[in-house]
Amino acid sequence: MKLISTQAIALALTLLIANVQSASAQQPENIPWENSMAIARNMAIGLLQRQTGSNGLPLASFAVEVDLNLDGFPEIFAYRYAPGCDGINCGNFLFVLEGDSYQEVLGGIPGVRLVPQDKIGLSAFKRNGFLDIQSDTMTIGWDGKRYVDATTFPATSLDGAAFLTACQKAKANEQPAEGEAERVVSECQCQLNRFQAISFAQADLDMYTTSIGENFKYPTGDKEKAWQVTAKNAEDVGTGCDVASGKSQWPPAYFSHGDQPQQKLNFDGFIAACPKQDFILTNHKVGSPDRALSLCGCLAREVPTYGVSQEGLDLLTRYYRDEISDADVDARDANLLPAHDKASDACLAAFPSK
Repeated sequence: MKLISTQAIALALTLLIANVQSASAQQPENIPWENSMAIARNMAIGLLQRQTGSNGLPLASFAVEVDLNLDGFPEIFAYRYAPGCDGINCGNFLFVLEGDSYQEVLGGIPGVRLVPQDKIGLSAFKRNGFLDIQSDTMTIGWDGKRYVDATTFPATSLDGAAFLTACQKAKANEQPAEGEAERVVSECQCQLNRFQAISFAQADLDMYTTSIGENFKYPTGDKEKAWQVTAKNAEDVGTGCDVASGKSQWPPAYFSHGDQPQQKLNFDGFIAACPKQDFILTNHKVGSPDRALSLCGCLAREVPTYGVSQEGLDLLTRYYRDEISDADVDARDANLLPAHDKASDACLAAFPSK
């Protein structure tokens, strides 16, 4: 039996956002992709064990990194195989780092655990900062803590006449080429439809409409934070409509990656040792085992972009186990710890707050 099914590969290719691809140029055998899958599998094993009480991953199980909120720290989508799966302790799982711990965020939606992987994909649109997911015939969206059936979200009925006029005028000024009028109308209508779907308030739409025009005075004081939320939601709506039309793609989070060709690596020992190391766990941005696991997943993704080999990764693993010292590592490979420190700095700089 194959370890990863054709359906699983199709899902993984759909879900994997550009952060792995942007880490390095295209390489033979798609090594960055294979490394990403290996890291996800290592991270998922412990998370699934905690969630289901079952050790290991049976054949035909798999895991994939997917950055649903585009912050550069992927969530972990995992499929745990079991014959005659009951949809409780097997099937589809999605682990999201929230605060100090990873939370499984699909379990409250009836039937989602059993949806075939080739019927799961990403929507073009965000909701509350996370991309919607199409799960068979159901769209599920982020409610701030977990994914839920999108039909349970309230919608609004907005007076969008002023917005459509302002939007079409602004877009026509951006690209006044002949034949653009129909496209502009469609894009602006898409945005209005999405504003209603995510329950935009009329006051927020009116303020955003004003901001599209000239001489808009940005709110200050107590109103500034609320305006920033409105503006960010509106920006996400605009990007989602551009993605839906094929005009653009969601931009990945910026990471200061290394520029060396990656080697295909075995991360088993590193992912096991890294989260237990005191200087990882006690870092002021970390402070919990699950956050340490997330940071170590990032380190595992990043060190190959600095050209670290399997021998180098194994040295780092021994270093994290306190089996060897800095001097021992430097004696074997003087470039290894500097490369590790660059990867660590990049991961910590972008590490999500609690």
